[in-house]
Amino acid sequence: MRFLSKYGRFGIQFRRMIVEAYATGLTQVVQEPIYLIFREGLMTADERTLALATWTFEGFYQEQDEVTIVAPDYRIGVFDTEIAQRDGAWSDELRIEVENFLISYSERRPDVIVVPLITVPPPWPRYDDYTGTTAALMRKLTDEGHDLEGVLAYERQSQNRPEVLEALDSEIRHPTALEEEVLG
Repeated sequence: MRFLSKYGRFGIQFRRMIVEAYATGLTQVVQEPIYLIFREGLMTADERTLALATWTFEGFYQEQDEVTIVAPDYRIGVFDTEIAQRDGAWSDELRIEVENFLISYSERRPDVIVVPLITVPPPWPRYDDYTGTTAALMRKLTDEGHDLEGVLAYERQSQNRPEVLEALDSEIRHPTALEEEVLG
């Protein structure tokens, strides 16, 4: 899940550090801190459009010609929980906890927004119920002129069948007329 911040290097403390001190003078960290740091420059075009529609930015920088305004992209921060999970070796439970925390935070503070998930529609309404072979599916997709890139994105998002993904990827990379199946 992705979140946008109006500020490029915005940070929120999610979990504080807990340190136990012993009579011997030694200390032990019982709980490591977790900081949620938004980074600039990671936006997609759709996220940029969402940010510009949501917030107003005052005091733009200008290019050297003193007329051209610099886009506020450098001001907008992005936090991706899946990247943070990978980089921080988080469990799925911790990632979900962070997502819920940020959703709650965004409801109270207008400087953070949740990026809505954009789902890819199926090539046709009953695509998931198709029972033919992979070759028959590929023939149907090409004969009917479906966008194979879109079908590949939908397949990755929903069913994620390795043989269909491989066939789609192969057809996209090397478009050919599919061979006829010989039924004996």
